Amino acid sequence: TPTGQFNISVKMPSKHMGNGKMTDDINAYELPGVPWVSFFDTTGVAFHGTYWHYNFGYKMSHGCVNMTVEDAKWLYCWALPEIEPHIWEQRGYGTSIHIY
Repeated sequence: TPTGQFNISVKMPSKHMGNGKMTDDINAYELPGVPWVSFFDTTGVAFHGTYWHYNFGYKMSHGCVNMTVEDAKWLYCWALPEIEPHIWEQRGYGTSIHIY
């Protein structure tokens, strides 16, 4: 996860993360339906819910901040940019965050 000052810039209620190439490789990075995604870096790093593990506090991602689904939903609803329920993707200059 990059450190520094950022702003949430894109929010989506669900996002397919990976390259779209389904494989039988157990270590492949292919995660459909990642919930409550709040992007804060132009490289695609985000806060998001995590349904595939419960090892919080350990490195488990490609730079994103993995959260429980409930916590990610809370952050998604609380942080700016504001998003309406019928909107799939909202872009804008949102809540300022500092990653240490």
